[in-house]
Amino acid sequence: MRKIGTFVAVAACAAAVCASSPAKAFGLRIGPFHIGVPFLHFRHYHHPLYMRANRHDTAPAESAQGVTSALLYPNLALPAIFQNVFFPDHTSPWPFNYERLFSTAFAKLPASEDQRLCQPSLDTNAIVSRIGGEVMPNADQEQSLQKLGGAIGAASGFLAKSCPTEIPAQPVARLQLMESQIEELTMAISIVRQPLQDFEQLLNDDQKAKFAGVPASPPTTDRQDRSAAIAPSCSGSPTAIDSTIDQINRSVQPTEAQRSALADVKASFAKAVDDLQAHCPTTVPPTTVARLDAVEARLDATWRSMLSIQVALANFESKLDDAQRDRLDQMNFVAER
Repeated sequence: MRKIGTFVAVAACAAAVCASSPAKAFGLRIGPFHIGVPFLHFRHYHHPLYMRANRHDTAPAESAQGVTSALLYPNLALPAIFQNVFFPDHTSPWPFNYERLFSTAFAKLPASEDQRLCQPSLDTNAIVSRIGGEVMPNADQEQSLQKLGGAIGAASGFLAKSCPTEIPAQPVARLQLMESQIEELTMAISIVRQPLQDFEQLLNDDQKAKFAGVPASPPTTDRQDRSAAIAPSCSGSPTAIDSTIDQINRSVQPTEAQRSALADVKASFAKAVDDLQAHCPTTVPPTTVARLDAVEARLDATWRSMLSIQVALANFESKLDDAQRDRLDQMNFVAER
């Protein structure tokens, strides 16, 4: 029922954006939240990866001081997501990968929560201005572009309202929260789809090519370079799985009777990695809508992965005694580097 209610809220939000005048949509004040934080610093360099998820990347949403992951505060993921949707020549690290999932689930809690993490993280005007500078819209297209900007701002405002009031200390409970937050992020992204399609349909062929931002037929050497660079971030990670299980094993010290449940946990980890890999793009989708589709597919895979891991981990935890459960809850996951 909560999911149905949220979809209704998203639909109402999207309808309000589409019904707003361009000036109101462009101004973007969502309840108490004003979209005014700089979106991105556009430096003129090119990365060969599209939404890369390399474990050596450090997401701007993470902090060694505590739990500030975009898996808990999904608004923090929007700059990277919209960067990759609208501006593929300036890609940002994909904020959700296997190691980050576990480092968030088992991270030590900060001394206090920073409510600034709940605030919208986009300068929507900067996104709209950059798109406008690329496609040079006419009056009708400008009105549609401003509605697209309103939808982007509404997505960020929607996520600001889903900010957690507390972060659970137990890994299984925290995974439940992370699962819910990915669901909220997926719903927020859906607000942008129709205004994006409406705007793209108004563009002529030349404008569509500029809006897409990706050459239709990149040189062969460029395609080869991209494929070679993307492959490591989409490859399997048995070392990461083994490392996770080894850390749980050393911390919990399961009995022989508990090892079958730990084997189930390992199997769920492998399934999660396979699903995440299957939705890791090896090429840059050719249009903004296709890139939005790719983002939604990856978010769905992330949601399924967390659900699988959560169920297996909860089953394993149910078989532990109190001392073992305490040791599991006190783990501080360390990713292999």
